[in-house]
Amino acid sequence: MFPILLSLFTISWCSIEETKEIMQDWDKYMRGFLPDDMISFQIEKGGEEIFIETIKKTPTNIRGTFFIPIYTMDTIDFKVIDPSGSMIYAKMMKKEAVFNFNATEKGDYQLIFQNKRAKEAKVVQFAIDVAKSDKEEIEQNDIDPIEDGVQGVLQKIRDVFYSTKLNELKSKGALADVQKINKQLMVLTFIETVAICGVTAWQVYYIKKLLNDRRLV
Repeated sequence: MFPILLSLFTISWCSIEETKEIMQDWDKYMRGFLPDDMISFQIEKGGEEIFIETIKKTPTNIRGTFFIPIYTMDTIDFKVIDPSGSMIYAKMMKKEAVFNFNATEKGDYQLIFQNKRAKEAKVVQFAIDVAKSDKEEIEQNDIDPIEDGVQGVLQKIRDVFYSTKLNELKSKGALADVQKINKQLMVLTFIETVAICGVTAWQVYYIKKLLNDRRLV
C-alpha cells in the first residue's frame, strides 16, 4: 500500500508544478481563446491519433490545449508536422499542455498524438482554435469606446465559459482515475486482510501444537 500512497503524493506534486506551467502558458498564449472544435478521443496503447488541418493562407496562428486525466503518471506526446514533412512543434511526455504556433506554409499540417509509454489506452480531451488569416482586421481607432468595452466583457465571458468547460472535462476524467485507484486500494486491503488472517491462523495452530507437545512430554 505504501508504494501507492507514494505514487499519489508524487502525482499531486507533479500536478501542482504542471498546473503552474499551464496557467503561465494560458495567460501568455490563450487570451481570447475561442475553440473551433472541442473533441474527446481515445489513443490505444502504443498507438497514435492524427488530425489534419489544411491551411490556405499564411501566416495562420494555431493554438489550443489537450489533457488526459491528471491523477495519473502516464503521459502522451504531441507533435506538429508541416506540409514539407518537418516537425515544427512538439510537447513531449505531457499529461496536459497548451500549444501555440504559426503556420507559415500552405498545405496540410498533421497534429499527432502518440501514446507510447502508457500500459493502457488513454482518453484525451482536445480543443483547437485556428485563426482566420483572411479575417478583416479592425483598427483600434475605428472601435467605439462603449462597443470596445462590451466586446471586452463578452470576450471575458467566453474565456470563463471555455475555461470552466475544460475544467469540467478534467474533473470528470480525474474522478474516473480516483475511482480506479480506490478499487485498487480495496483489492490490496482485501489481500492484506486475508494474509493477516492466514498468518494469525497459522500462529494459533503453531501455539496449540506446542502446547499439545508439552502435555505429551
